[in-house]
Amino acid sequence: MDTLTQDLQSLFERDLKRLIKNLEDLPEDLLWETREGITNSCGVLVQHLVGNLNYFVGAGLGDTGFKRNREKEFQPSHLSKEELIEYVRELLETLDLVFNNLESEELAGDYPMNIPFDHSTQKFLVHLYGHLNYHLGQINYLRRMLSA
Repeated sequence: MDTLTQDLQSLFERDLKRLIKNLEDLPEDLLWETREGITNSCGVLVQHLVGNLNYFVGAGLGDTGFKRNREKEFQPSHLSKEELIEYVRELLETLDLVFNNLESEELAGDYPMNIPFDHSTQKFLVHLYGHLNYHLGQINYLRRMLSA
């Protein structure tokens, strides 16, 4: 595994563990709550992140066969906090498998799935990492707002 792959794997792992920590710190009864002017609950954002990464990394690069239902990601499912945490843990395992099997040539090549812009796989992974962090920040802020 090359250095870039190791770095990306490490960053995704670190921040998905931060996602789990935010969920652990959020009271169960606030998981699906929002506040005025905020569209998505912490639970919805977690569903979206898990779906997004399982699709674009798991299915796109790891050929896991994951089928995404993006619209459903944005509907409150009212899963328990533990169920959502388990989904994130399963995602961590999937990402580990994908990154451990990713070759340097694949990183430099075009991302294999149809996306609305041309990106190398490494550039798209950086994009996905930014997306994860954008929503992780939203979750952290909303968790602190709801818990205050």
